[in-house]
Amino acid sequence: MRTILALLIVASTAVAQAPTAQAPAKAAPQQGRPPKNLTKHADGHVSANQDPTGADKFDVHVVKQGETLSQIAGEALKDPRMWPILWEQNEHIINPHWIYPSDKILIRPVTPLAEAKPPEPPVEEPEPPQPQPEPVPPPRPVAQAPRPAPQVPRPPLVIADQRPPAPEIKYWDLYCSGFVRKDAVPRNLKVIARYDATGGVLASEPDYVYLSQGSTAGIVTGDIYQVVRPTRKLTNPGHTDAFRDLGTHYIDVAQIRVVVSQPDFSLARIVQSCGDAVEVGDLVIPFEKINLPPAPRPRPFSPTIQASGPAKGVIVAAKNVLMNFGSTIETTGVIAGVGGTSRLGITDRGLAETGSIVYIDVGQDQNVQPGDLFIVYRKPDLDRRLYPNPPEVEKIEHVSSAVGEVMVVKTGERASTAVVTYATDALYLGDAVELR
Repeated sequence: MRTILALLIVASTAVAQAPTAQAPAKAAPQQGRPPKNLTKHADGHVSANQDPTGADKFDVHVVKQGETLSQIAGEALKDPRMWPILWEQNEHIINPHWIYPSDKILIRPVTPLAEAKPPEPPVEEPEPPQPQPEPVPPPRPVAQAPRPAPQVPRPPLVIADQRPPAPEIKYWDLYCSGFVRKDAVPRNLKVIARYDATGGVLASEPDYVYLSQGSTAGIVTGDIYQVVRPTRKLTNPGHTDAFRDLGTHYIDVAQIRVVVSQPDFSLARIVQSCGDAVEVGDLVIPFEKINLPPAPRPRPFSPTIQASGPAKGVIVAAKNVLMNFGSTIETTGVIAGVGGTSRLGITDRGLAETGSIVYIDVGQDQNVQPGDLFIVYRKPDLDRRLYPNPPEVEKIEHVSSAVGEVMVVKTGERASTAVVTYATDALYLGDAVELR
């Protein structure tokens, strides 16, 4: 009897000391500031985390640029909210909010309780079948005259869609298209350094940069700003008066969000890059949301289409060629094989196709607004060097044909930024635009 009592006491003690299956998981720390104790691993990547042990017993996920633990949980466990499970089984991850490219995450398939199948219901014995009455034979069908097959209209051999393709306006078109401005952008707020110890002058998404002003100048944590860079002054070669100067062109470099604001300076993170690196010295302006009205559809287009004409101008440049100016890394700014006196001279301001960005010499001075549509016209190129033209050809020298359509997304005092929504040919300097 004593032996039985001793065994019961030992068993109850072991049960009391055994960990329960419902023990709470370790609490996730706050995101906080970026860890400072970084280590360079054997494969060359830098991280605040160590390599996991026993990785050969798990499926290993290598972290890519920009990934978070919740994204990896959504891919591996089919639910991003299950990221704490990944963190529990990856003890080498110090802070779940800070994982680095090339870090190794151990994956173990976990089935949530919500996906567990309920128990199968008990199988009931089927009742014995009841005797069925003898089937009555159906009456014999009466012969009827066959009905003629319905006539199906045959589709035409050629289907012509009168709606030309028009791409949707994207985020890139609105906030990475650049602008032309007569009044200079203030230079008191700018990028002064990159946040690292290498002394680099170029930064890209998702790097951090220092700004020249802080809370004393009204910089608030969480505010979003636009990084811009002046390239060159834009002019209209067709004008000889004061309207020849259209203003300075600025390219949109990136959008940044302030994460730390000190009295005299602030720290911001690059949240959206526009295809070029942020450089020390780039200017910073407040981010402004653009509300663009939807374009009407369908919009018929033909070479003989006529525009309304309240606002008229020309294309003065394309964005692709202006990207070569303004950087601290100086270039010649010359397009090989294009001379100002040759027939290709008009292309030194760039060429544009459907989806490209162009700048036109009409703006707020002609009441142009974002969302306005312009038809692009071009006069015939009557090259008399190929063959002799009859004298009557002079009658059509001033007749223009439509070659494209552009939509305005930003307006300046004398110039506007526009997206090419449709083009039958490359658009370039001198092509006329007229409000649709």
